[in-house]
Amino acid sequence: KVLETDEKVFRHNVSLTYEQWLDYPDGRKACFEIRKVPYYDRVGKRRGLMGFGRDITERKRYQDALERASRDKTTFISTISHELRTPLNGIVGLSRILLDTELTSEQEKYLKTIHVSAVTLGNIFNDIIDMDKMERRKVQLDNQPVDFTSFLADLENLSGLQAQQKGLRFVLEPSLPLPHKVITDGTRLRQILWNLISNAVKFTPQGGGVNVRVRYDEGDILHFEVEDSGIGIPEAEQDKIFAMYYQVKDSHGGKPATGTGIGLAVSRRLARNMGGDISVTSQPGKGATFTLTVHAPAIAEEVEDTLAEDDMPLPALNVLLVEDIELNVIVARSVLEKLGNSVDVAMTGKAALEMFEPGEYDLVLLDIQ
Repeated sequence: KVLETDEKVFRHNVSLTYEQWLDYPDGRKACFEIRKVPYYDRVGKRRGLMGFGRDITERKRYQDALERASRDKTTFISTISHELRTPLNGIVGLSRILLDTELTSEQEKYLKTIHVSAVTLGNIFNDIIDMDKMERRKVQLDNQPVDFTSFLADLENLSGLQAQQKGLRFVLEPSLPLPHKVITDGTRLRQILWNLISNAVKFTPQGGGVNVRVRYDEGDILHFEVEDSGIGIPEAEQDKIFAMYYQVKDSHGGKPATGTGIGLAVSRRLARNMGGDISVTSQPGKGATFTLTVHAPAIAEEVEDTLAEDDMPLPALNVLLVEDIELNVIVARSVLEKLGNSVDVAMTGKAALEMFEPGEYDLVLLDIQ
């Protein structure tokens, strides 16, 4: 490599800086940062080259240790993500199913709290995962057709439950016309809005309200405004709240509010990745309004075909469910049977192959692993 770099300096008449591990006679190894430059005499004639080197072994080892730690952290987050999502999805799914059954008012109140708490925990976990991906520049959007009408209905139902727990009014105000379907990352959009609405609920005292206004602007832009009647944000802190781990102090400048301090930071980065942004306007004691924009092209619909499909009743299906986690089986089976389908379960791939017969099942649902 020494001769190769010398040749580059001579051939291109430029300076060159590179790193190289060198072996000492006693067996030690050291990493050097080496710089080579052309050498000229007083009349400007090139006479050779000059080389400089400095030992960067400790710095190199420190960098390697940091990279290993980062890889270990990523592996840990990826592993715990899968392990936590399974029971969390079970809590969300089963609590949602139970809410559709006959309950006393007290049971319904407790169950709504369980459901909203589980959804909130899942969203916090999504923020942590996305934060890690952002640090590694690995965030990828999954832009797919989204039924925006159903999206808003689900958002209104879940946000209404959350606000109800604290005795707040929640109002969704759509400015018509809105597209029925759009192209966007529905999961990320839901995550951002849940962060904004959760913050609005958190900082609004009992008896107040949270309003969400939505409209569709020129340039295929979805425009949301999340307005609360809470404590407000001092002007000096309105830029700081989008920094990672920053938490707004209470009205007396004391301890920071509860929370992870990553929701707004992750949400703004996601919004910008989605072709939009998040901004805030607020006055202390008069609440705050967060504005979210994302780029989401509308999908043109063929009205006749859509109406014909919507009017068709869904047939009852014979389903083979292949799943090795009992909790997932309970949730999936409950949902499928509630829709009028019959479900057989195989806990292993081998059992599925033994049970499967061509023509016997209309649908096979497989665990991805």
